[in-house]
Amino acid sequence: MGLERSLDDKRLLIVVEDADYREALADLFMPDRLVAELSGRVSPVDVHILTAAYQWSTQAQSVAIVSCQSAEEYSEESYLNIRLMGSGLSGERASQDMSRLVADYCPTHIVMCTPSLSVLRWAVRNRISTIVLLSEWQEPLGWRQRWQHNQLISLLNHSSVEWVGSHGVHACRILKTSGVDARKLIPWEWPQPQLMEQYPPKRIQGDQSAIHLAYAGPLEVSAGIDDLLRAMGELQRRGHQVSLQLMSESPAVPFIAAQNIARLRAQTNQLGLENAVTFWQDLSLEQMLEKVHRADLTVIPRIAQSLSVIPFGLSLSMAARTPVVACDYPYFVEHLFHGINAMIFPAGNFHSMAHRIERVMGQPALYAQLSEASEIDFERLKVPARWAELIDRWLQGSAYDRQRLRDFALSSGRYQALTVLRSSASTAIAV
Repeated sequence: MGLERSLDDKRLLIVVEDADYREALADLFMPDRLVAELSGRVSPVDVHILTAAYQWSTQAQSVAIVSCQSAEEYSEESYLNIRLMGSGLSGERASQDMSRLVADYCPTHIVMCTPSLSVLRWAVRNRISTIVLLSEWQEPLGWRQRWQHNQLISLLNHSSVEWVGSHGVHACRILKTSGVDARKLIPWEWPQPQLMEQYPPKRIQGDQSAIHLAYAGPLEVSAGIDDLLRAMGELQRRGHQVSLQLMSESPAVPFIAAQNIARLRAQTNQLGLENAVTFWQDLSLEQMLEKVHRADLTVIPRIAQSLSVIPFGLSLSMAARTPVVACDYPYFVEHLFHGINAMIFPAGNFHSMAHRIERVMGQPALYAQLSEASEIDFERLKVPARWAELIDRWLQGSAYDRQRLRDFALSSGRYQALTVLRSSASTAIAV
């Protein structure tokens, strides 16, 4: 991140929903090995939050992370000079009575990763500089939720809330439609792995009845691997020889990961796919990229509702120039266009997934177009703002940093190219 100036007059509070980092940080006191030590203890997103918090703690007067929901109330200083706090509240009470805990810390700056009304009201009432960086946004469902929704929009538009962000352009446009001032909206993403290898566009080669698929990502139920296996079974019944490389990153909870793999192995046996599916774990980035490149297609069967980052499998596929068959998750609206740079199917519909796979493998011209477009379009559509950099620039507050944040804003005009590209989808090859 590289903070250029001292932040010793600032007390930064990061508000999260329900993360309890006490156990993960309990015996960590070697900052130079922080990332390595955290890997496997917490998720990659949590690693990013904690390493960023440590960097700020070396410059600021104080840095604290408070969890809105926790089993007990606590306030403890970790070896890394980050204060960890928990509300001792759960459910609706967690959003009603956080102000006392926040007031006791006396923050000068607040980063909110979850929309807590009580914290926002306290920050606005006390004129505390605040930014709100949401990972997801849900429309209200009932009268009480609509009332809270309207209260939240009003608070987000207050001058004390300097910036409001959500992951990706599509999510920010939903916030704009909900009533948040577009001038303070910034699309952002978590950092992505740097994929150094760049492959040329691909063409269909060899026997097109043999289809080699790849998946890279979590092996959880919410990821839709079950649907992918059912689609493979349908393709086999149609006479195709199908194989799948299932690749997952190092799990944060190895026991649960082992359970997920055991469940998927049982399903492959039930579907007669035991010899067609290969499981991989703990591969290096280069090894995963090579396997994705060797595959005919990358499949993204489903996305968990908590997605806050471009899926790892999509990043690999774009770098490897391997065409993508992906579900119609709303986050993809600004990134993937059916028949232009991907093939899209309704999430949960494995029949449609199988059809898309079969169709792209049966049309060499379409396959070549998808491969050709993938890397170019992906580079053009990537959101430039990253979570830690956005907060860095806000904390430093120089004229240059403020201008950079305005350049990231939804109102800057830089995202208009997405609308132009989307309108070109009508010229896609018939699929």
